[in-house]
Amino acid sequence: MSAYLRGLRLLLALLALAVLYVSLTQLAMRLLAGRQLDLTAGHIYTLAPGTVDIARSPREPVQLTLYFSAAAARGLPQLRAYAQRVRLLLGEIAQVSHGRVRVQMVDPRPYSQAEARALAAGLSALPVGPEGQRVIFGLVGSNATTGLDTIPFLQPDKAAFLEYDVARMIHALTEARRPRVGLITGLPVMGTPASDTGPGLPPWTAFRQLGQLFRVQVLDGRTLRAVPAGLRVLLLVQPDTLAPAAVAAIRGFLAHGGHLALFIDPDPEALPPVAAVASAQASWHALAPLFAQWGVGFDPDRVLLDPSLARSVAAQPGAAPAPDPLLLGLGRAELNRDDVITAGLRSINVSTIGSFEQTEQAPLRLVPLLQSSGDAGTVSVRRVLATADPQQLLADLQPASTRHVLAARITGALMPGARPADIVLVADTDLLEDRLWVQRLPFFGRTLTRPFANNADFLLNIVDNLSGSGALISIRGRAVAARPLTRLDALRAEAEQADRARKLALQQQLDALGQRMLEIEQAQLRPGADAALEAAQYRRARQRRQVIRDELREIDSRAEARVRRLEWRIQLLDSVAVPALLAALALLLAVWRRVRGSRADALP
Repeated sequence: MSAYLRGLRLLLALLALAVLYVSLTQLAMRLLAGRQLDLTAGHIYTLAPGTVDIARSPREPVQLTLYFSAAAARGLPQLRAYAQRVRLLLGEIAQVSHGRVRVQMVDPRPYSQAEARALAAGLSALPVGPEGQRVIFGLVGSNATTGLDTIPFLQPDKAAFLEYDVARMIHALTEARRPRVGLITGLPVMGTPASDTGPGLPPWTAFRQLGQLFRVQVLDGRTLRAVPAGLRVLLLVQPDTLAPAAVAAIRGFLAHGGHLALFIDPDPEALPPVAAVASAQASWHALAPLFAQWGVGFDPDRVLLDPSLARSVAAQPGAAPAPDPLLLGLGRAELNRDDVITAGLRSINVSTIGSFEQTEQAPLRLVPLLQSSGDAGTVSVRRVLATADPQQLLADLQPASTRHVLAARITGALMPGARPADIVLVADTDLLEDRLWVQRLPFFGRTLTRPFANNADFLLNIVDNLSGSGALISIRGRAVAARPLTRLDALRAEAEQADRARKLALQQQLDALGQRMLEIEQAQLRPGADAALEAAQYRRARQRRQVIRDELREIDSRAEARVRRLEWRIQLLDSVAVPALLAALALLLAVWRRVRGSRADALP
């Protein structure tokens, strides 16, 4: 056969393959539209059954409008990739909803009506790039009756909870009224009325925010015989007045799939010392049968000390701040990053907190939400109350070999045939007080509140998560698309641990300087103040604060240097070494085939 005929046959074969490829592609697009095969480790592209149930639950159509500034995000490949993932998820939800969820994609170009609608709905516009282009990347949900719900900005670092956030929005729009929450407490969380002995107290800020999102119904634990119908969540905060009949009612509520959030404290500092001890004992005595049924242990006589997480406080005005091992600042390392309640939080402050442990053969699954460091130990409540200097409590501290569980979620059926219950336990009530998470500032005759920790967010996340339907609660954080680089994570942890003591000391100095600057600002408003002296002191404090911030940045830069070097090696291996290895293998295969063909031709 001539070379011309062989070339013609090869060309015809290639054309036939091209036609066959195009035909099969078009056929697959028609027959397999909307179908997918998810081979990822965490099934991140497969909707959870709860999401499907929620998508099919609206009685009237829910409109989801995704706003994404495509042009402004042209130089942000990570954001563009995440936007594509959001589009795919919304499209899949719309498909399984059978028309109950409708999705619209909008590109809000600068100064357009679409941009105006996005901003009016409450979406955020973040400046990016040297020219200050604004990127809008948020989701607006609406229907004809319950109004609007928004996600102001879809953060890529919360990709693991994207499905949960969207399902929660659909569920919120489906609900015609705010969920009802029952509250039983022995603390003045809802404030106290004015009387002849005093002007009364306002509600704690966290519970004032709770009342804005939920319908809170205060229940009396002394007279409760049955949990009112229609309650989504039962919230117990140091319930020291629970009668046996109320405990039986709570047990029945949980057996029928009820959801419970319990804050119990070995030393509730909102009460005087003697009353605090009595409240802790009364709460534990009432709840002990429930804890035994759950398989969870709690000691009302022990308080946790953790020198590694101690926050600095001044024992008295004008004194130098010192670390207090009873007042702990929990950061990202102590929060569960895989649970929707704590995943988006950065810091939570607690004080004289207790701890939980799971007993042997516990019937329910316990998942920690908050944990101590490995340096923590416990001490008796009475010793804490009798010791003026908290540092003296560390003398006989014996750290445990494991981290203490400070808050946990327990789930499962409490008895055969019962519906699964969802319970959140927190071994502290002080974290709900204003003093541990919010700062009050005078502003032109008004008082502004500025949060410096996520304590209230923690409470709202708990109630919000538990108040959802069973389908919503079943949606946990989904695995992120990128597989974690465990070696890089280990290096970051090692670097953070090596510099932790120095960073802690510097952070304590920053806290003290911030307090000092606030005192100077307030002193400047007093009559007769020496303005020049106060201004000089304020200037020196601000300069010192800048020096400390520079040192903290330098510590972080040194810690990241090793990580960047390893990242560079991995990128080099991925972009050069692996392709070179594959090319070498292909070359060896080609040489082997040529040699084999030459030997075959040489045979007679």
